[in-house]
Amino acid sequence: MGKKNGEDKRGLKLLFWNIAGLKKKDNLFWDYVKNFDFVGLTETWILERDWNKLKDVLPKEFQWKLQGAKKEKRKSRAKGGIITGVKKHKRGR
Repeated sequence: MGKKNGEDKRGLKLLFWNIAGLKKKDNLFWDYVKNFDFVGLTETWILERDWNKLKDVLPKEFQWKLQGAKKEKRKSRAKGGIITGVKKHKRGR
C-alpha cells in the first residue's frame, strides 16, 4: 500500500466472475465490485437492446463495455454475455 523509493506498491485488483445473470444484483454486489480496478463479468444474460437501461445503474467510477448475450430461439432465455469495466482514475494518482 505505501510508497517505497517513490514507487507505488498498491498494484491493481482484478475481478473475474461468472455471475449467472446480472439484472437482479443488489447494492451490496455493486459495492463489492467497486473494490477492484478491472472487472470482467461473464454469463450476464444481458442483450444489446437492454444495455442502455442497464449502463445507467452501473457504478460511475468505471468505464463499461458490453459483449451482448445471444438467444438461440426467439422465446428462449439469453445465453452468454460479458461486461468489462475499467476503473477511471483521477489524474495525479
